Amino acid sequence: MSQATASERDIRNQIALGALAFADNCKQCHQLDGYGEEKLYPSLHNPALLADKSLMIKTILHGRAIGQDESGSETGRLMPRLSFLTNQEIAAIIAFITNSWGDEVLIVTDKQIEDAR
Repeated sequence: MSQATASERDIRNQIALGALAFADNCKQCHQLDGYGEEKLYPSLHNPALLADKSLMIKTILHGRAIGQDESGSETGRLMPRLSFLTNQEIAAIIAFITNSWGDEVLIVTDKQIEDAR
């Protein structure tokens, strides 16, 4: 579904699915309000994140590392990989997050997600 061809109803349905997928997979760390737990889990109220489809897709699929040691190996995981989610669930979570805390709803396509897998 591209934003150009997505109807308002399609977008509302995607946001609703995203709310459910967020509650099942993200709220434990990021909380229902998206602010996370201070110093443990980052806030999703970050304009740079909310405007970057590619970063959001990659973060959901591959997680985020805390840092790297001298050899370039990850020293820890800030966010776990959620690559078990379907493309539809990932797109819906992004729609929900950007609708809730961003300036506009970002619609991502299956191809964008598949390319990042």
